[in-house]
Amino acid sequence: MRYAKHFHKDLYSKRHRDFDGIAMIDLDSLEVCLNKGCWKPLACVETVYDTGNYVKYTTVTEHVANGLNIPAFLVFYQKGLGSSLFYKIRQVAPFKSRLRSVSEYVWISYLRKLQRQHQPYCKHGKR
Repeated sequence: MRYAKHFHKDLYSKRHRDFDGIAMIDLDSLEVCLNKGCWKPLACVETVYDTGNYVKYTTVTEHVANGLNIPAFLVFYQKGLGSSLFYKIRQVAPFKSRLRSVSEYVWISYLRKLQRQHQPYCKHGKR
C-alpha cells in the first residue's frame, strides 16, 4: 500500500470489528474508466495470493458487480519472473466460469478491452 508508512492499513477494519451490530468486507479492486472525471466502474476484482487453496467466497463481490451491471472476477496471483505475476482467474458474475491459468499479458489485455469497449460511451473521453 502506497501510504502504509503513514498509517496502519488495517486500522479501520480492526476498529470496525470492535462494534456489535455492523459488518463490513473490503473490496479488493474496482477497475474503472481511465478518463479523468468519468471513473465509471468496469469490473470488480477479488484478489487472493495463490497458495494452492482455490476456495474463496465472492458473494459480496458478486452482489456489487451485479448491482453495477459489470463483470466480477476472482483472481489468484503469484510472483512470476522479474516483476510479472502468474494468474489463475475465474469469472464469478454475471456468470461463473471455471478457474483457468492466464498469462499477465492475457489478463492485462482483457482489462484494456474493457477500457476500449467503454470509450465510445464515455462522456469524459477524448473524441
